[in-house]
Amino acid sequence: MKSIAALSALLIAPLLLSTLPAHASGLQGTWRGAGYLKPSSGKRVRVSCVVRYSRHTARVFAVSANCASNSGNVRQTGEVLKIRANTYVGDFYNRQFDIRGRVRVRIRGGRQTVTFSSSSGGGSVSLKKR
Repeated sequence: MKSIAALSALLIAPLLLSTLPAHASGLQGTWRGAGYLKPSSGKRVRVSCVVRYSRHTARVFAVSANCASNSGNVRQTGEVLKIRANTYVGDFYNRQFDIRGRVRVRIRGGRQTVTFSSSSGGGSVSLKKR
């Protein structure tokens, strides 16, 4: 009886997984959330961000991020490379302030954590897919 239940579970699991929302897997699309930015010569600032990823190749994605705080808005662009399941690393550029830096993205389900750093500071945001 246990083997029938186990076999049934194995047969049904792929069907259940195929009904998960698209955000359960994959980076591509729009993500929203909040976090902080810490300039190297200043106080930590809370930000809310909208980040869009578009696929270039099977492992490379373009990134466009717009983040807002009480003191203004900033826009970054960049590119990330998938280095293993649910983990991406890459570079970003902020044209407004001529800042370049590194970014790391980790996905867990429909959520992701983005950490970033540059010579001007760093930060982290937690995002949810929309």
